[in-house]
Amino acid sequence: MGTHLIPREVSGEGRILYIFTPKGIAYALVGLVIGLVFRNLFEIVGASLVGWTVAILFALIGWAIGQGKIPDSSTNTFFRKVGGEPIETVIKRFIKFNRAKKIYVNKIVNEENKEDTPNT
Repeated sequence: MGTHLIPREVSGEGRILYIFTPKGIAYALVGLVIGLVFRNLFEIVGASLVGWTVAILFALIGWAIGQGKIPDSSTNTFFRKVGGEPIETVIKRFIKFNRAKKIYVNKIVNEENKEDTPNT
């Protein structure tokens, strides 16, 4: 029997380093810039090696935020709600939610005494 070619998707295989996407690199650069600020502070004190370590750590955290996704798990309620979503969208939604500064309270009005009692 002869050999046959099997068609497959090859659009993403042209990249040399598949783990680096433009968004991941951009977030890594932002993290590196923040880390370089701390590196300069550590260099003033005389701890240059610690400064470079902190700068690389910030770059890795930035890359993880831009590249990573929240794992999908049925055991934890947080992971069940946001499983499979990119980390950056979860952080953006958290910041947007905290910026609203609204507190919602459910109250039941007692008809006999006309006073507010909390719903328990």
